[in-house]
Amino acid sequence: MSFGTSDMYIYAYIAFAAVYLAASCAVVASAFRASAGLSRSHQTTTSQEPSPAVNVNAVVCHGQKIVDYTQFATLLPLVYIVGSIFLGSVITRDVSLTRVVNVGWVVFTVVCAVASVIFAALGIRESGAINHTVGIPADASGRSPEALQRIGVRLGISAALLLLVAVFTLLNLWSVVSSLETLTTMDFLL
Repeated sequence: MSFGTSDMYIYAYIAFAAVYLAASCAVVASAFRASAGLSRSHQTTTSQEPSPAVNVNAVVCHGQKIVDYTQFATLLPLVYIVGSIFLGSVITRDVSLTRVVNVGWVVFTVVCAVASVIFAALGIRESGAINHTVGIPADASGRSPEALQRIGVRLGISAALLLLVAVFTLLNLWSVVSSLETLTTMDFLL
């Protein structure tokens, strides 16, 4: 399979989509678990009385980081599509750059796949930090502070958006795989 064949691009996209789907599912599961925990957090009894400001701020900080990683993961397919369109337009303007652009596109695909794994790992790490936090203070009614509920809701919304993008990617991947025979006979660069 050379850089000029359509097979390479199809299989590279399939690999990217599969990696992205696995990473997205891991982030979504982790984010929903953390969101539910933040929304329903209550005071736990510990031998030491925790400092409410420190615990709430630390948990909110971890929650905000998960929201950020989830949003970056949600935008990643858009970056991939726009980057691929840009590289395709470069080839149509100057065919002599085909080899360089093709190599660049393969590198770009690998970078996007690695980025999806990194976002997943960072999101899962931050979620684990929230799940291991003990002594989250509660108000008089036994509910978690408003800041924790707010970040829990934002995290849930971000996870839902990532899930929608993952479903779209899955449907697109299914479309590509089911049309694989037809796509491999086409002659195109990007």
